Amino acid sequence: MTARPDNDGPSIAMLLRESFYRLFADEAIPLAGNIAFRTVFSVFPFLIFLVALAGFFGNDDLAAGVVTFLLSVAPARLVEPLVPEIHAILTVPRSGLLSISAMITIWSAMGGVDSVRVGLNRAYDIRETRSMWWLYFQNVLVVIGSAVFLLVFALLIVFAPIMIQVAELYAPALKGHLVTIEQLRYPIGITLLTAGVLLCHVVLPAKSLNVLEILPGVVMTVVVWVIMSSAFSIYLVNFNTFASTYASLSGVFAAMFFVYLAALVLILGGEMNRVLEVRRLMRSERYRRRDEDGEV
Repeated sequence: MTARPDNDGPSIAMLLRESFYRLFADEAIPLAGNIAFRTVFSVFPFLIFLVALAGFFGNDDLAAGVVTFLLSVAPARLVEPLVPEIHAILTVPRSGLLSISAMITIWSAMGGVDSVRVGLNRAYDIRETRSMWWLYFQNVLVVIGSAVFLLVFALLIVFAPIMIQVAELYAPALKGHLVTIEQLRYPIGITLLTAGVLLCHVVLPAKSLNVLEILPGVVMTVVVWVIMSSAFSIYLVNFNTFASTYASLSGVFAAMFFVYLAALVLILGGEMNRVLEVRRLMRSERYRRRDEDGEV
């Protein structure tokens, strides 16, 4: 049987080059624009639904707590123009969770989910075969599931200081060794971001994907997003041309442009995973033929 070399994998440069080629071949640039518009369009409806859901469970402050935490993790220069509008939404009590307006709100928030699913299907060369009703149901589940998860996370934010105080009271020796939510703000934010991207790759495409096989694209996406957020913040401080071009709307357009770049990186992660998958299949087929030749 023929020996199998371990060093025949693609180099990082070759992998990125092929991934970028696929990115343009799949027309990801206009698709990322679609994702950016529908995502920004769906953010405020999602916040409205989050506030209504928190009110339904009897605690309006949960939504404000989790959104405030997420805003503290996001690049300050990027979210600063949107903060007044976001807080205006959070301060309006909403209880009609099952009203027609709430259903319309959920439908609007579904737009961003739907666009991401289309982008990942195209990146993985997957043809959508699921029924329209199943896709609508999946989008609703993602929106509601995301809201519930954020509210549960808000509960942890609320009760974490209490648990720390109790631990210090009954175990004073631990005082000084316990970490607070504030100290873990960025690690928690990156963990939530990674979990969200991973969930998109697992749930939204039209076929089941192995978690370990999609991790390279997920990690690449998160790393590039973190670097890009820092670079974009520096750009907004020192070389901001949005203010002179779009005047009072500069904050909205800057946020939309950032989401556009983030959408491109998200699709690129799927493209990179697909390139790795194709190369694994080719390598496996090559080994199989070598084994058959060796047996002959």
